[in-house]
Amino acid sequence: MEHVAFSVGNEGRQVYWNAESFGVLFYPLAALAMAVFAYGLYRRWQLWVALGKPELRLDNLGQRVKLLLTHGLGQVKTFRDPYPGIMHGLIFFGFVVLFIGTGLIAKETYLTGPLLGWTFLRGWFYLLFSLLMDLSGLFVLAGIVLALHRRYVRKPDRLGYQQTPDTTADDAVVLLLILAIIVTGFLSEALRIHVTRPSWEVWSFVGWPLARAFAGVDPDTARAVHKVNWWIHALLSLGFIAYIPFSRLIHIITTSANHFLASLKPVGNLEPIRDFETAESFGVGRIEEFTKKQIFDSDACTRCGRCQDGCPAYLSGKPLSPKKVIQDLKTHWLERASATVAARKSAKPPEEAGAEAAQEAPPAGKAMVGEVIDLHELWACTNCMYCQEHCPASIEHVPKIVGMRQYKVLTEADFAPELQLTFRNMENNSNPWGVGSHLRADWAKELGVKTLAEDPNVEYLFYVGCAGSFDDRGKKVSAAFAKILQAAGVSFGILGTEEGCCGDSALRGGNEYLYQTLAQANIAVMKGYNVRKIVTTCPHGYNALKKDYPHFGGAFAVYHHTEIIADLIGQGKIAFKKPLAGGLTTYHDSCFLGRYNGIYDQPRRILAAVPGLRLTEMERSAAGSFCCGAGGARMWMEEDVGERINNMRTDQAIATGAGRVAVGCPFCLTMLSDGIKDRKKEETTACLDIAEIVWQSMGLEEEKPPADVCALPGA
Repeated sequence: MEHVAFSVGNEGRQVYWNAESFGVLFYPLAALAMAVFAYGLYRRWQLWVALGKPELRLDNLGQRVKLLLTHGLGQVKTFRDPYPGIMHGLIFFGFVVLFIGTGLIAKETYLTGPLLGWTFLRGWFYLLFSLLMDLSGLFVLAGIVLALHRRYVRKPDRLGYQQTPDTTADDAVVLLLILAIIVTGFLSEALRIHVTRPSWEVWSFVGWPLARAFAGVDPDTARAVHKVNWWIHALLSLGFIAYIPFSRLIHIITTSANHFLASLKPVGNLEPIRDFETAESFGVGRIEEFTKKQIFDSDACTRCGRCQDGCPAYLSGKPLSPKKVIQDLKTHWLERASATVAARKSAKPPEEAGAEAAQEAPPAGKAMVGEVIDLHELWACTNCMYCQEHCPASIEHVPKIVGMRQYKVLTEADFAPELQLTFRNMENNSNPWGVGSHLRADWAKELGVKTLAEDPNVEYLFYVGCAGSFDDRGKKVSAAFAKILQAAGVSFGILGTEEGCCGDSALRGGNEYLYQTLAQANIAVMKGYNVRKIVTTCPHGYNALKKDYPHFGGAFAVYHHTEIIADLIGQGKIAFKKPLAGGLTTYHDSCFLGRYNGIYDQPRRILAAVPGLRLTEMERSAAGSFCCGAGGARMWMEEDVGERINNMRTDQAIATGAGRVAVGCPFCLTMLSDGIKDRKKEETTACLDIAEIVWQSMGLEEEKPPADVCALPGA
């Protein structure tokens, strides 16, 4: 048996034991693997830069590095979903430790001598090293087993699309390749321990017991088997490196880069169109019209399917899957980019090109909007932001969908008849219902609410919005909130007939031109009155005023009415005198209030303060809440495929056993009220805005329930 020299209590081992002559072949093979890796990455780089408008996100480097460390290295987004999070974490962190361990072995081999003569793999450090390396290998092994079981045994829906398998041969190759690397690594360790038999190798808690499997094998045979296995392990490892740019393993690079390049702008930000006067087309009709970062998104997608797990369109049987949209764009991009790169390589120099220059551009191929992305997919999106909130790769789905909608609306004038009527109503009367704009302030006539034209010296502008001004249920919410403000002594006023539609439905329905017209008109009026603070009961108006209006100089401090009410309760300016009957209540999180603006706590604090009210949560709540189905201009469009989204959300509310569904959005109020009617639950369930609940419990006047809302059980 070969003698191995040790120091510091003899704990340690000879690096590259039984592979002394590895360098003759290993170094050239390692160089080849790195060359293949570099070539593959270069080819991918050519595709990344081939198409798309410039977009370089290198601002706020500190914050971007933090995102990279948090979500790239720390895997925080991945761990939000336990099973796949743990599975991926075991593989990822196990590999990180194994990579560091390999680096220490390389240091031990090459960085020695007078200057760097200190060693790591001796004494107590070696024992810890052995333990961690085995533990990490075991982690990776466990993660691979979980991945294989999940993909090929459990087969969750998110790994396919409406029964169409989304598992490719590459998925199996990657998993089996990693499995083989770990297994051959453990076998090499076990064979070495079998031959050398140092007592301290008990710290290698996987290799030590595994070595017993070779108890009857003589040392010379074990050495020969070890050498063969060592080379298999080495070649698999080098093959793994070379394979990365040509497989789904490239997400190691692309997903990490995508975290670094993530948008630092407000959640749901949509960049406005700036060139209405000069552009020949608007929105995104071709893959080349996306930015390079938007295209890069598709290459960062790992096909994990988390985006569709809570997508209301997908779960209600619509043809939309956010994952499929991104993957279809990726396939289209690869075809177009590959053709573009090939055309550039084969192009003649300018002086020789002559009349053939026009042939350099690849043929157009499929139309991106309408063929690559089906129009039913495009218009099914509610802009609920579930996909972006839960994507572990920081992919931005919604701006792409809105961009393609803009192309259909503004360039091709091809969109649903219901939206045509909605947009016309917004153009003519500045509201989607088409009600005369002179009636906008009628809801406030009996309340003594002043307009800014009558008294501009107020703290808050109450931006009522279209639903709060024209919809019968919405007007009751406006009245309740106005009464709360008056009772609490808050200084506020409204714009009355000078108020216009916020434009959110036009913006997200693809009619950017109409949206900008509405927004700029509102901004001009608000600036004319020197408005500083705005409060609104509609999350859609709230989000537009807060995040979209600043693009056009409309920088205001914007609040949702639940924020104001929560503060007033905290300050003791709202006193509750009337406990509510039928107290069990569930709260529905509006997408534009919750995921878009992070307002989850204030509505719940309000409801917790109301006497007699007991709050219970739906199965899907907070960041995982289920959309009511009205966002993204879907409020004005019919659902003619699959289950109605609002009915699905209503079922989730009814399942809690609550007699009252609280909301903080007029669209949600309409959709859930309709759902309650469709489910024939008017006798047992009511939907109310939080302002209505608070005003009722303040007990300052006896109010009957709204006409379309039945009394609660026990009321």
